[in-house]
Amino acid sequence: EPTLDQRIAAARETVKSNPLCGTRQLGAYYWEIGDRNGALVSGSRTPRTAVPVVADSVLSVASASKWLYAAYTIEKVGDVGSNRAYLTLTSGYSNFRTSDCPTSGTVAECKPGKRSRSEATDHVFHYDGGHMQRLAIKSGLGPLNNATLGAEVRSVLGADLELEYVQPSLAGGVSTSAAQYARFLRRLLADADDPLQLGGLLGKHAVCTYPSDTCNASRLIAVPEAWHYALGHWVEDDPAAIPPAAFAYSSPGSFGFYPWVDKSRAYYGILARQTEAFTGNDEGYVSVQCGRLVRLAWMT
Repeated sequence: EPTLDQRIAAARETVKSNPLCGTRQLGAYYWEIGDRNGALVSGSRTPRTAVPVVADSVLSVASASKWLYAAYTIEKVGDVGSNRAYLTLTSGYSNFRTSDCPTSGTVAECKPGKRSRSEATDHVFHYDGGHMQRLAIKSGLGPLNNATLGAEVRSVLGADLELEYVQPSLAGGVSTSAAQYARFLRRLLADADDPLQLGGLLGKHAVCTYPSDTCNASRLIAVPEAWHYALGHWVEDDPAAIPPAAFAYSSPGSFGFYPWVDKSRAYYGILARQTEAFTGNDEGYVSVQCGRLVRLAWMT
């Protein structure tokens, strides 16, 4: 096992020297790796003309919201049960459009259209926000707006957790900082204080996501690799992309926010950034390419 000093040096060197972690690639960003007790190493990189991103910078985390909602749901109901298809994005509710979700409306008003459920994607992985939005309405969250939805989620995940919804979308509406998201990640670790149930379920109920002869997935737009998808989070387990030592659980967001927990659940990490405008789901993957190299350096 590497010593802590060796891990810190390897992570810092990767951030400093690997082109995939450069500011030309990522812009301004903050990164952190820690364990149950807090951050062990962190830093910011900032282009000359950009505003720095630090631990307390509040960002739109986009699809990193999915991990939070899955944890909330499991804490609330006590088990996965009939919610599994919604949380693994295999429920068939696959025609959700963020443009149909008014930022000042309620969860019920931010819903998939009338033809939202598709038989073609029923029991098949399809990356879409409609699964979780439908579950939220089904679970009684329909009347909640941004403020009351945030209060409800905090009441379950931790009243001292500073997050808010900027859109009543369970799959992508959270705004928070790396420092606050890290508090959530620490509760998923194997030896966490006040652990969340989802921590022990990371990687469970995973489904294949990359369409192939052996995987009947409908669509994969977030990452071009053969990962799996579990309860509100990705399972980064494609050996063609990265060595098994760096396998992890994660939930990259489309604006570039990338949180992860290593496969052993000993460490967590975050690469926090936010693009100026929505460019699709590729910005999360851009962050992944740096973040997982830093994780590999740390683990090995």
